[in-house]
Amino acid sequence: MVFDDLRNGFYSAAIRNAVKKDSVVLDLGSGLGIHGFMAILEGARKTYLVDPSPVMQIATMIAQTNGLSDRLVCLEQKIQEVDLPEKVDTIISVFTGNFLLAEDLLPSLFYARDKYLRTGGRLIPDKAIMEAVPVTASEFYEKNIAAWSRPLHQIDFTAVRRFATNDLYFDQPKAMQSVFLAEPATLLELDLMTADEAACRSRIEVKISKSGLCHGWLGWFQMRLGDQWLSTSPLKTQTHWQQVFLPLAQPVQVTAGEKMSFELNRPEFGEWTWTVEADNMRQRQSTFLSEPLSPEALHRKSDDYTASLNIKGQAVQNILERLNGSETTSNIAEDIAALYPHLFPDQEYAKRFIIRLIETYC
Repeated sequence: MVFDDLRNGFYSAAIRNAVKKDSVVLDLGSGLGIHGFMAILEGARKTYLVDPSPVMQIATMIAQTNGLSDRLVCLEQKIQEVDLPEKVDTIISVFTGNFLLAEDLLPSLFYARDKYLRTGGRLIPDKAIMEAVPVTASEFYEKNIAAWSRPLHQIDFTAVRRFATNDLYFDQPKAMQSVFLAEPATLLELDLMTADEAACRSRIEVKISKSGLCHGWLGWFQMRLGDQWLSTSPLKTQTHWQQVFLPLAQPVQVTAGEKMSFELNRPEFGEWTWTVEADNMRQRQSTFLSEPLSPEALHRKSDDYTASLNIKGQAVQNILERLNGSETTSNIAEDIAALYPHLFPDQEYAKRFIIRLIETYC
């Protein structure tokens, strides 16, 4: 992303227009901090880089190399875990997934906006749009869906196909080689300054402009950075973002002039469900069905499930209770390996397990 010149050019222009002398800026999910550094170079008095990744340590080195440390605060935490000492004038983020809502990052942006953005402050970006279009994508569909219908090494894998048709596929235009069968339509317009939910419940209808075999729908997004719109459409110069292919279970022949509808439902942190309708045809797919399900697994995810720790959970609880500043990792590992030999075949294995818990919780 640091080397995505097209994307960063849009961000640079927006930052230049938004950041004034003495501005306080929050670069949310900053990574190596390129946008936060841009804000400092434009005169920001203070810039906070917030990212839970250890990459923040490298961002600190970059700041030192460029003489920017005096106006920079690096916080290796999630935004929900930090406590900024002041409100900010601008929040910069790259919390738009490949199809805007993917990765579920926008709720964290809304949290930061509501807690830290001054009245009259600005977001970069501040608006976003999701778009979709029915497509022919013969080779891509053959590779990812239809291929499961043919025997491989004399083994029948057709059971996999129903899972494959309920999944999302992210890739670049060169790999998909799709042909639009209609004009793209807007699925969702999201005002990041006012939205309180990163969800989609939308239905669109398009008029088929090119007869052909429809294999599914192609989706992407665009976002507003300052006064410019950056699109991740396959028809535009490509960025690091990819487009998404939402397949049909069975491709359908469409004719120019007919109508086709597309309904997309996706709650925050939930599953993607898409329904396609045309003349005498209706197909409904969902990522909920992209992997095997059991009543037991579903029950464990329900609101009224009463949980109790399994043996591994008990081991984790034991370890966490002993991470109180009084025992060494080696001592804990020795005891845990002895208590749970079927989980930890030796002390070294137990030690590695404990270290992972330390890195997360200590």
